[in-house]
Amino acid sequence: MSSATSPDWPSLAIVVPVYNEGANIEHSLREIAEVAQQYPGRAIVIAVDDGSSDNSANVLSDLAGELNLLKLSRHDSNAGYGAALRTGAQDAAKMGLDYVAFIDSDLTNPPADLLKIGALARDGEPYIKGSRFLPGGGMGSVPFRRRAVTRAGNAVGRLLFGTRLADVTNGFRAVRTELFLSWPLQERGFPIIVEELDWALRQGIEPAEFPTVLTARGSGQRTSTFPYSLQTLRSYLRYPMRSLRRRLGNAMKRSR
Repeated sequence: MSSATSPDWPSLAIVVPVYNEGANIEHSLREIAEVAQQYPGRAIVIAVDDGSSDNSANVLSDLAGELNLLKLSRHDSNAGYGAALRTGAQDAAKMGLDYVAFIDSDLTNPPADLLKIGALARDGEPYIKGSRFLPGGGMGSVPFRRRAVTRAGNAVGRLLFGTRLADVTNGFRAVRTELFLSWPLQERGFPIIVEELDWALRQGIEPAEFPTVLTARGSGQRTSTFPYSLQTLRSYLRYPMRSLRRRLGNAMKRSR
């Protein structure tokens, strides 16, 4: 946290879900913490160890003893990405932090863009999402197959949700803490990204977007746990389809 915080910038929890990232998490959290120190308002980094079976817990404990703005939570067993985010948001609420930002632990999201999130939060935006499809955004060294699947998925999701949002599935985002915790989110895994978007849109909240570049994991990092499977596709489609049915139902009621 900067030595002189600005009251114009809302306080920010930076939640980092961690699962078996012992080889790289120290480097990642140091970079994230460096940006948190530059944040004009109060900023706290919350690392949530989601039941790692490697040495992640020991690395995090050692690092927390050094970095004052790093706080830790731990699940006794692996509960999933969505569960880790909810734990981080609950911790943020206990600390009285206005916004909760979610960033991956592998630095495929650029930590410097947390300052873009802060600027939009300062402007009063309740829900903020990074976009790979705005000018200035992109997918860097992400393999072509993943880029193609992502673009197709976003096009379908945008159509079904009926939103002008350019990047429906991006997980680099921030929400007002009380708003995030007001949504009855159930997803344990990555589909929480579209589950929360569904709740926002049904409340008339269109996210504010900022351009960001997603990169691929480095050769020294473990393979991404994101499952490109039929089950994942069904889970992701459940929420835009629910949104479409709701909008069609409302349209039929208005036409009567």
